[in-house]
Amino acid sequence: MEHSMFAMVLQSILGLAFVLGLFALIVWGMRRMQGRQINGPADFRIVQKIHIDNRNSLVEIRHHGRCYLLALSPGGITQLRADHSQPETTTVVNKQAAAL
Repeated sequence: MEHSMFAMVLQSILGLAFVLGLFALIVWGMRRMQGRQINGPADFRIVQKIHIDNRNSLVEIRHHGRCYLLALSPGGITQLRADHSQPETTTVVNKQAAAL
């Protein structure tokens, strides 16, 4: 009986090690793929995200030198401001002025 108990504990430990190894492999693969886009340029970036409440938020996005202000809600995504072509430095200066 003691031999079979040892075999069951060993089998459980080996199974746990296999599952944890598989999980680590999946995490490594996801981190490696993060930042890559399929059929898209890499100059798309989120400038800032403001959480209004648990379900709604505002997102400022920059793509090809244009700024987009989007509202995210359970009902979908809504563009709040028309496209504006602004240099990168203008946005930074405006953020610093707003912080003062």
